[in-house]
Amino acid sequence: MTLRVAVSQQKGGVGKTVTTKNLAAALADRGHRVLVLDADPQGGTTLKLGLRDRYRQSDIPALFDVLADLGDLTLDDLDQLVVSNWDVDSAAHEGPEGFDLIPAHIRNFRLEKHLHSQTRGIEALRMALDRYEHDYDFVLVDSPPNLGPLADGALIATENVLFPANANIIARDSLEILFDEIDTLEDRFTDGDSKKYSIRTLGAVLNEVPAQGSVVTETRDWFYQTFGEDFVFEIPDRSAIEHAIENHSTVFSYNPELGDYPWDRKKIDELRNAYHRIAEHLEEYQ
Repeated sequence: MTLRVAVSQQKGGVGKTVTTKNLAAALADRGHRVLVLDADPQGGTTLKLGLRDRYRQSDIPALFDVLADLGDLTLDDLDQLVVSNWDVDSAAHEGPEGFDLIPAHIRNFRLEKHLHSQTRGIEALRMALDRYEHDYDFVLVDSPPNLGPLADGALIATENVLFPANANIIARDSLEILFDEIDTLEDRFTDGDSKKYSIRTLGAVLNEVPAQGSVVTETRDWFYQTFGEDFVFEIPDRSAIEHAIENHSTVFSYNPELGDYPWDRKKIDELRNAYHRIAEHLEEYQ
């Protein structure tokens, strides 16, 4: 069975992209077939994995062409967007990543408008994934940092959501807004007492958690009370994550010994263990 998961947060800068790509790499490292779908028009996952040229290349198909259904591609053609074993120009990158990617494209900024006007626009991504014949164990969707047809569509398409957040008070307000949006979506697709979609919360990932601080402690306690202790995963504040991004890598394909930061080795091992814990958690659902 394929488990689809939206990595979703209506606020930017909370580690959504970092969570998506490193979790995908952890799942692949555990022997799973994984597809990452970058549904954010800003292309965070795509750009941080080194596919900048593809993001801007005008003559290649994009998610816009499949979901907007305006040209040669239709909802049946999601497979034509998949990229595997891409090259990365980085001395410290040991690839391939081990997972497939449907990259973002700058043309996808036009997609929100089209999905608003389509009768079932918010369900377009789900219909495309339903029609895509594949053998992936996990499909991770990196959602846009807003409330709109693409972000809502990712929730509808997956019916599972993992919330990345920072360990601060603002994160609580952002999550409460997103909880309300999920309730609204479920109510929108309700026939009598029957819900067409039921969106399940799989947990929260606290990114850039500093070693100490009263605000951190207060925020951590709120997350534990809201999600449950077994559903909150902490990613320590490590410069090694930024160094991996600098090398267009995940923490699994980044080799500090080959780059400029050989002292990252211990930190990278700690980060890999942290993402393995999240991956193991998702395996229970898959």
